[in-house]
Amino acid sequence: MREHNASLRAARKRVPSRVTPGEYMTRAELADAVNAWLWMNTGRRFELDDHLIGKWERGVVRYPIREYRAALRAVLAVDTDDELGFRPPGTREVDTVAGEAMPALGPWARGTIVAEASAAAEWDLINRRKALRGAATVVGASLVGPMSGWLEPLADAPLPSRSGAFALTEVQALEHLVATFREWRSTGGGLGRTAVLGQLSDVTERLRDAPAEGLTDRVFLVAAELAKIAASMAFDGGAHRIAQQHYVTSARLAKAGGNPSFGAVALAALARQSFDLGVPEDGLAVVQLAQRGTRATATPRLSAMLATREAWGHAQLGDVRRFRTAVETAEDAHATSDPASEPQWMRGFDTAELVGTIGARYRDLARHDRRYARQAVAYLGRALERRDPTRTRNRAFDLVSLSRAHLLIGEPDQAAATVREALPHLDPHRPGRLGRKLAEWHREATPFATVAAVADVREQTRITLGSD
Repeated sequence: MREHNASLRAARKRVPSRVTPGEYMTRAELADAVNAWLWMNTGRRFELDDHLIGKWERGVVRYPIREYRAALRAVLAVDTDDELGFRPPGTREVDTVAGEAMPALGPWARGTIVAEASAAAEWDLINRRKALRGAATVVGASLVGPMSGWLEPLADAPLPSRSGAFALTEVQALEHLVATFREWRSTGGGLGRTAVLGQLSDVTERLRDAPAEGLTDRVFLVAAELAKIAASMAFDGGAHRIAQQHYVTSARLAKAGGNPSFGAVALAALARQSFDLGVPEDGLAVVQLAQRGTRATATPRLSAMLATREAWGHAQLGDVRRFRTAVETAEDAHATSDPASEPQWMRGFDTAELVGTIGARYRDLARHDRRYARQAVAYLGRALERRDPTRTRNRAFDLVSLSRAHLLIGEPDQAAATVREALPHLDPHRPGRLGRKLAEWHREATPFATVAAVADVREQTRITLGSD
């Protein structure tokens, strides 16, 4: 695979290995050296691993947090970030995959948004396999800057309003179809991304001719949901750049249809992607946009969900005070919610989802201070007790997070027993995000590889994931 950040890779290869004479420093050695430098110079524990360094070298993450950049400069003996291929966000928007340009964002006007949504769907249908070859994601100002229109009124550029009015029965059929897609997605059913993209393309083509009226706004919401489902499927498949494109498209379609609540959900998913890729500053900026745009209209569950996303960023940055404040905000808001008063896209954010999300974030925080791992175990245990048994995908993520928390507090046998329950939920042909989480568990369990139960499950995980 092409190394997008050749400068970082070259700097690492200039440093001799301390383990193997005559060889250069491996990614794992670099990770250990960076963690050691940070502990010596900040008094804080970091959990950098070779997997994240690989993301930096491949260009998946283009601008690490300042602590990592400082440590890399010291360990690799360079003076500037530029020598490591790191430049301030906003200077490097990569918008091509395998030589094919992605659709660019235009003004926040209804006609423009529809045209771009249609183009994005068509682009993904044509270039879906090329997208997996991996362009770097957009970061910093290049990601957040174009989203500023989220906070402003739509530009005065209405739809052409020719003769394409929607019939009520047509709208209801589309809404039923999206509800079916949503259910298949949430239960891990065999939903094909091509089917979602084809439907999104059809819907946006119809929107081009639709007049401005209530039924049209409902179809905008249908399109926004389809774009979000397509984004999540691309994200699961590792096509991160096109996933970003669809998440942004979803937020714009929701805005065009006068539905800021769903737009905020799309932005929250975009933020989650940034957190998952190790760019917490971007994730926080996107979450704050979502919060500002819905401050006067957010339901309790939407406020709670956005607060958990904010907590995620603070946890990754090791900011305990802000993390705790965000968690308290989420719990207080959720306690006042009435499921019957929530939109359908927030009803799944029940108590189990709330405490499971908070538990996973405590585990992130425990990577800086392991004292918080026991709180992660407590929250994730409560989530598993409350999970709807039909939500197998959510349950599998809870199990992996709980197992990783057990590893942090030195309970390898319990960790092995817990993660073993998640393995049957993994589709080896489409491992997706769950597969990546299991791969992370496999690496984190390395210090306990001599424990019989851990060794057995690590071998099962290796076989299931098809890794060497």
